[in-house]
Formats: sequence, structure tokens, C-alpha cells
Amino acid sequence: MKSKLFFFLLALAPLISCQQIMDNYWDRKAEENYVSPYKGTYAGSFAGNDSGSLKIEVSKSDNVTITRHSSISNSNEIYYDGLIGASFNGSPSPATGFKLLGNLSSDNNTYSGTWTQGNFSGTWTLIKQ
Repeated sequence: MKSKLFFFLLALAPLISCQQIMDNYWDRKAEENYVSPYKGTYAGSFAGNDSGSLKIEVSKSDNVTITRHSSISNSNEIYYDGLIGASFNGSPSPATGFKLLGNLSSDNNTYSGTWTQGNFSGTWTLIKQ
């Protein structure tokens, strides 16, 4: 009796494993087909202790490229962040510590939030292009 049960369970093992493989396959397909609802280019400005222009590009997988030009230091910077839902991850620029706070949730294609950079801070506004 015990040997029949053992062989029966042994015969079921590949079926369970195949189901897991299929589940993983469909999960990967869903990730590949995902397109962020925030995908696109956003342009605008930031103001406060520093000011300048701001451009945000959101990829289909919620990766964010932030390009900013500081009017005060007359410098350009590009760094990368991500979205969690509609909100920025809040990762600071490795070079300057500039960090966007806020989200891309709006009813009218105008978006706003705050930014920090050390002791400096201010607001930002973007419009989806």
C-alpha cells in the first residue's frame, strides 16, 4: 500500500512542476506585455532655491529618465529613477542629490510636486507632451 502511494505521488510530481513552469511562462509574458499608463514624455520647470527646466521620460516598464537644467549653476544633469504606481521612487541623483517627490496622477495632464537637494527645496510642474 505504501509503495503504491509513493509511486502515485512520484507520478504527480512532474505534473505539478509543469504547472509551475507554465505559470512562470505566463507571468513573464504579462511583464513583457505591460505598458505603463504613465509612459511618455513630460516637460516643465522647477523653482525654489534653484530653478530651471525639467524633462521626464517614462518607459513602458516605469523606468524614469530625469533631465534637468539648473539656471543658477548653468549645468545639465541626467539621472534615473522609477515609479511605484504613479509616485516617483524618490531616488536622488548620485551626482547632486537632486530628488523629485510627487506623482504623475492628474485629471488634466498637468503634474506637480516638490523637489529637494540638500538644504535646497522647491516645487516642480510638468505637462505631458
